[in-house]
Amino acid sequence: MDLLEACLHANGREAVKAVRSLLPSVRTSAIWAIIMHAAAWHEERTFDTSHATISVYTTHRMIESLGRHATLVSEKPIAKRVIDLPDDQTTSLQEMLVERLAYHIADTDHWRLEQGPRYDIETRLDSRGNAVQVYVQSIRERVQMSALKAAAVLGARADQIMLIRATASIAAEEPDKLGHTFIMPMSLVTELPASEYTRPHIASLWHLTEFLVRKVPSKVADEFGMDDKIGKFAKPTELSSNSNLFMNAVVNYGTLGHNAIFAHRISEAARLGLVNGETIQRLLLKLQRNIGKELENAEDMSFDNLVKKLSGVDWSVLPTEISLPSSRKVSEWFVAEHGDLWDSMHNLTSSVFENMIMDSTKQDWPIIRAMQYTMAAIRGDIEEPHPLIFTQAVWGLVDNGLVPESLAALQVHRLLREQMKDK
Repeated sequence: MDLLEACLHANGREAVKAVRSLLPSVRTSAIWAIIMHAAAWHEERTFDTSHATISVYTTHRMIESLGRHATLVSEKPIAKRVIDLPDDQTTSLQEMLVERLAYHIADTDHWRLEQGPRYDIETRLDSRGNAVQVYVQSIRERVQMSALKAAAVLGARADQIMLIRATASIAAEEPDKLGHTFIMPMSLVTELPASEYTRPHIASLWHLTEFLVRKVPSKVADEFGMDDKIGKFAKPTELSSNSNLFMNAVVNYGTLGHNAIFAHRISEAARLGLVNGETIQRLLLKLQRNIGKELENAEDMSFDNLVKKLSGVDWSVLPTEISLPSSRKVSEWFVAEHGDLWDSMHNLTSSVFENMIMDSTKQDWPIIRAMQYTMAAIRGDIEEPHPLIFTQAVWGLVDNGLVPESLAALQVHRLLREQMKDK
């Protein structure tokens, strides 16, 4: 049973087997295209936003941050390596993360066959410039198939720059109060399969346009202007002067951590030049709106003050363990090499680990980060994507120099405790 079929049959264990069977023999771009194809069938009615493609983005960046992998990491990764573990442990953790992703994609709602992606589309348009206009206009007019045809034209080039830039720009117009309208399209276009993978490519574009025609306003918002220079990436936007806003997004992370997730995608759009500086400033204002309270100053958000004000959630029992082929090897290594830290993270009393963070040094952060990746992957509810998405986003803000490691470790710990507790 291949990955897509396993997912459409909601068979998580078969999906894990399918993705593992690909690891020794499939090139990197192909395996991620296959995974995106399965994710494009993921509907998730619960939140009205599919988290499958967001989860693909999350998992891919986590895997890249662990360093090289023969199949899962390309020669030009988007995220830099920041975690240095022994080679065997690195590989096991990377493969555990992709196993968890396959299980998640399979174990949630999918489009019925008659409602899912359409592959037989005609893609003839006069020019790529015309395709941009048709793409944006069709999204506003709620005409998905027209938007899909235009997207296929824009996505046919190897660089896909015009499609990425047009998508990021229009998605930035009016992010909702969870930031989904920017988070999901940006995550998807970052992971869009190359057009050589015809069906995964078109299915992903179908999923993107289905979402955009529901979420983008039909009327242009006041003071919003589409970026008209989308033939190349914009100049990166420096965000160091906004670090206080990003720290507030991590401290006041909001419903299921969305403020921090939204903040991370803004920082990546700025770093990679997906939108111009004016659009980044607009997004920062939307982030501040979503936080919804007067911003705290840096002193109030210091580690010591946060620990004194409030402790994380205590557990009555350990959260459910999700068994994956590689999870035992990963957790046994942490127990053997960093047992005190690993035990403190799983202690029923939250403050035990918080006190460990207080005494942590520079060399501890990569280990803590890898442990939090692991905890988010193998504890809790297989259908719940937010612990992993939040964990990657907050540590991604550390990589972008916008929040300190101690704050990231503390807030990830607190969200994981909150989201994984027995309900």
